[in-house]
Amino acid sequence: MAWVVKQFSKTQVNKAGKLIGAGGATLSELSEAREKVANYRSAHAYPLFSVTIHVRKNALAVSGDAIVARRLKRLPTIIDKLERHPNMNVTTMHDLGGCRVILPSVADVDALIGRLTGATRAQNAIVRSYDYLREPGPQATGYRGMHLVYEYRATKPEFVGSLVEVQIRTELQHAWATAVETLDLFGGTRLKYGSGDASLKRFFLLVSALMAVAEGLPQPPLAQEDPEVLRAELRELEADLGVLARLSSYVALVKQFGSEKRTTFLMQLHRQEHTLYLELFNNSSEAEAKLGDLEALGDDNIDAVLVSSSKVGMLQSAYPNYFANTTAFSAFVEQQIESEVDL
Repeated sequence: MAWVVKQFSKTQVNKAGKLIGAGGATLSELSEAREKVANYRSAHAYPLFSVTIHVRKNALAVSGDAIVARRLKRLPTIIDKLERHPNMNVTTMHDLGGCRVILPSVADVDALIGRLTGATRAQNAIVRSYDYLREPGPQATGYRGMHLVYEYRATKPEFVGSLVEVQIRTELQHAWATAVETLDLFGGTRLKYGSGDASLKRFFLLVSALMAVAEGLPQPPLAQEDPEVLRAELRELEADLGVLARLSSYVALVKQFGSEKRTTFLMQLHRQEHTLYLELFNNSSEAEAKLGDLEALGDDNIDAVLVSSSKVGMLQSAYPNYFANTTAFSAFVEQQIESEVDL
């Protein structure tokens, strides 16, 4: 397999990123800048592959039910981040390549973190870690998970120094993140970035706090109340907002192309039509080319992402937001709001 390599220097890539972030560039300048950023993003495919092999081996040693998948960050998402943070350097982004791990329990997450941080003979090194399980911080989103940032230091010198982010969550934490991402994808919200309707943000913060209680983890600073008090407030917000009804209305029609034996998936979500086109490839360069064509369209209605997984079923488990599958989240919320209040 021919892996994409970096064609531009870090200085050129960062200059391109700042041009995108500043705005005001000509169409020709913008096209050239996007090409440089896209190449830099694509050159993370092999480091991501290398890190994922190591992570998958350890995740399956912890739990046979572990879900592991990898994906390159969407170019529109990178551009959006540059526009929100014009002074950011593309080359310091540590999540251009992302590996996602979903495990049954907090104990499994802790066990995997222990194995990964204790792997002294690993070819690639962990250079940063972020604990959003026990140190959620003052942010009001309610996101939970463990993030490890790897630096590629293995056998291919052309990729040395590339950063890859590994996200590790429990199934419950993943259900929460999926619901947020589904609302953003289909409903046009920006909850993932902590913006939007205050009541909607409060709803998800309350659910996160109740999930933390269920998993024996610290509650978010802005929702450190008795669980029954949280449930009472959650009932009121659900009655006003109808979040569960909104989520249940997002049913994606899935149209699949290609053999299931292939492991590179191009997911193309057409938001307005609620249609997900799932195209399978056994040649990553063909998939990259197709993704590039879709991203070049600049169509806000199309959300396309390239994902690698061992099978379609695992893909659905790792990225259920694209399939509009929020059943696990809704089941948890329904259980909480149906509990009797005993104050």
